[in-house]
Amino acid sequence: MGRGWWSLGDHSGYDGEKLALWRIDCGFCDERGNWEQSHHIERKNTDGKALNYDTYKCVACGNFTMIFWSAGDKLHSYHQVPWPTNTTKWPEHWPAEIGNYWLQAQRSVESENWDAAALMARSSLQLLLNHENAVGGPLMKEIDDLANKGLIPPIMKEWGHELRVLGNEAAHPVPGAKGIAEKDARQVVRFLRVVLTLLQDLPADIRKYRGEKKKK
Repeated sequence: MGRGWWSLGDHSGYDGEKLALWRIDCGFCDERGNWEQSHHIERKNTDGKALNYDTYKCVACGNFTMIFWSAGDKLHSYHQVPWPTNTTKWPEHWPAEIGNYWLQAQRSVESENWDAAALMARSSLQLLLNHENAVGGPLMKEIDDLANKGLIPPIMKEWGHELRVLGNEAAHPVPGAKGIAEKDARQVVRFLRVVLTLLQDLPADIRKYRGEKKKK
């Protein structure tokens, strides 16, 4: 039988063996890192690995949150209850300007503002393409350029062409336009997230893995 929860923080998570409270958002008011510890329980197994059961009070709103966490070798990971129901941040390895627009797109989907979601997703995608030195001019041709360079698979190129909402309809509405449909807005934001996974998340994971191997 596997180690289950005892392996929390062993092979993936955040840097450091102490809980990084500054990363954690309140599930009630979205305040980040403003915590006061009210309770702590620690349990260790025969190997000396510790699981921590902590309760924190948000200084901003006064509500309580439980943080279950553990540390491994120079890493730690955690689970939070209750967690924020709205997206509050983007991965730290993303360029901030790209993440900022993606966050606005994601929050717009969560609040069902479809036009805003499509526009913010398009802006984030445009910045991402610029960051990757895509050429071609129009957005779709820049997506083609990434596909031609092998940075994204052909299916992503086809998906991008299907999402005509990535074009002027989102950025330049005309009188009488009905606006962006929910399905299209969700697809645009989903498309953006997949591209970010390919171009930002996977390279970051590979760099981290290689760095850990060198340390060993």
